[in-house]
Amino acid sequence: MIKKIISNYHAISLVFIMLLVASCAKDDSTGPGSEERDKYVGSWTCKETPAGQPSSTFTINIIKSGSSDTLLVQNFNQLGNSTQAIWLVADVSITIPNQTITAVEVIGTGFYSNDKLELNYSADSDQLTAVCTR
Repeated sequence: MIKKIISNYHAISLVFIMLLVASCAKDDSTGPGSEERDKYVGSWTCKETPAGQPSSTFTINIIKSGSSDTLLVQNFNQLGNSTQAIWLVADVSITIPNQTITAVEVIGTGFYSNDKLELNYSADSDQLTAVCTR
């Protein structure tokens, strides 16, 4: 009888230790309950440089929309806070599908690295690069 009680005590102790270790594990921002696109959401300061022109700095705001790969970007290409560009994301890759925003046709690509967005896109006939940071 005492042997069984000690055995149960060890089993309960082992379960408790396993739960304690699991609760101390590093929180992964892409773990259960989060989405891969969450790292993009929020306000970003963008330094946009048209080819052969001086750069300008402005703020964009990124929000989630629809399916798990879709984002809406307010003030993309400095087209105004009331405008929204659609971005599609897959892990660290960004696709800016061909779309018209306030009569400006935009299309491009980019990537996410070290909490920074690096973009290459065209707006009408202008070729632009942008680096966005938090």
